[in-house]
Amino acid sequence: MPSWLDFALCVLSFGFGFAANQGGTCLVAAADELAKRHPPRILIGLVSASATAGLVAVPLVWAAAIDGLTITASSIDSSLLAGAVAFGIGALVNDTCLLGSLARLGNGEVRLVALPFGLAAGMLLIDRARHDRIAMWPSLLAEPSVQGMVCLLSFLIILTLVSIILAVSEVSRPRARWPLALSMLVLGVTGGALFALSPSWTLAQLLQHSLLLHDMRTGIVALPAVAASVMGAFAASAGQGNMGLQEPSARDLLRTLFGGFLMGVGISLIPGGNDGLILSAVPALSPGGFAAVLTMTATILIGLVGRRRLARGGRIDH
Repeated sequence: MPSWLDFALCVLSFGFGFAANQGGTCLVAAADELAKRHPPRILIGLVSASATAGLVAVPLVWAAAIDGLTITASSIDSSLLAGAVAFGIGALVNDTCLLGSLARLGNGEVRLVALPFGLAAGMLLIDRARHDRIAMWPSLLAEPSVQGMVCLLSFLIILTLVSIILAVSEVSRPRARWPLALSMLVLGVTGGALFALSPSWTLAQLLQHSLLLHDMRTGIVALPAVAASVMGAFAASAGQGNMGLQEPSARDLLRTLFGGFLMGVGISLIPGGNDGLILSAVPALSPGGFAAVLTMTATILIGLVGRRRLARGGRIDH
């Protein structure tokens, strides 16, 4: 029978999908702001969400309300960096990352239904033993400590500062659309709780465990959570009046499949997608998490800048 944890995960997942759609959260969109030299509001919003996730996840783990809760960190190696580059290129090809795919699926981009098939193909290409060889250890924040309290205070300061910046720079939005600061706050709260309570709740982890580790028990928990997050994205889009199915072309589907394939390769090498990195690994102060997010962002940014220069006929401004 479903437990209270299963119900909580579904509620949190629904809120996660709702907030992702409300905020238009996407690493590609964040890099695009940088490429166009616009104020980096989405990037600042992701920093806010990451700090919020840490403020939620760390106390949950310290309270040890559920057996097995832990916070881990990973090392930096060549495979992780290669995976981050592959993921960044895949997100660029797909025109959106995992978080952005969830948000835009809620808006009716039917082509994104093909994304899991691309992800699965990329994961299957990589030796499943690679996941088992990732060097992991307990994070500095795994147990209560003075350093941990300082980190939590730092998260709170960061959250306060970036929330003020987002509030001051808020642009006009439709009445049904949340302010970016609010959507990032909810994304951080729900994401932090989800990754603390059930790290394998995401689509990437569902595919990875089912395909590579043959762990069907994960699917029993993750499948309802993933479905709830998609329903949350649909609900947010419907509330804003943005719902409308967008029929994909064959080119759109191929682009989604190939982009998903590259992101799947990246997920297997890192391991994990940008959602888990931003809302779990970075708040855990994982060196590998920081390196992967920075490498992904740099890869996408370089790709966007290169694409713009090609579109201008290869002219380089001096």
